[in-house]
Amino acid sequence: MGCLVARKLVEVGVPAIEIDLGGWDNHANIFNTLRTGNGRRLDQGMGTLVKQLVERDRWKDTVVLWMGEFGRTPRINQNGGRDHWGRCWSVVVGGGAIKGGIAYGSTSSDGLDPDKDPVRIGDLFATVYKGLGIDPSTKVRDNLGRPLELAEGKPISALV
Repeated sequence: MGCLVARKLVEVGVPAIEIDLGGWDNHANIFNTLRTGNGRRLDQGMGTLVKQLVERDRWKDTVVLWMGEFGRTPRINQNGGRDHWGRCWSVVVGGGAIKGGIAYGSTSSDGLDPDKDPVRIGDLFATVYKGLGIDPSTKVRDNLGRPLELAEGKPISALV
C-alpha cells in the first residue's frame, strides 16, 4: 500500500516520499521471516512501483532509494538470524539520471569490511541529489543559519 500511495504522490508532484516497512530486525529465524513476510512484500511492492513509474513515464524524473539504517552481519547467528552490522550494507538506487544495471562496490571475501570502492553516506546522498538533477554542493542554511552543503560527499561517478 505504501508503494501505491507513493506512486500516486509522485504523479501529483510531491517531491520527496518515504515508505516505511518495519519488521527487519531479524535476530532469529531470518530465512522463514523473509520467505513468508517482508521479502515477498518488498519484492512485490518495489517491483510494482518501479514498473508503474516506467509505464507512466515518471522513472526518468524519480529516484528510488531503498536502504536501512545499517547492514546485517555476514554470518548467521546461533538463533538463525543476523545481527546489526554498521560497516557494510546493501543499498538499491535507481531512476532519474542514475545509471541502471550496475553493482558498485564490494566487501572483503568474508563480508566483514568494505573492499572495493567503499562509499560514505554523504557520497550516496550526493549521488541521489545528482540523480535528481540537483547540485549536491548547493549551499543551504540550517535552522541556526549556518551554511551547509546539501550533501557532504561527492556523487559516485560510475552511477551518475
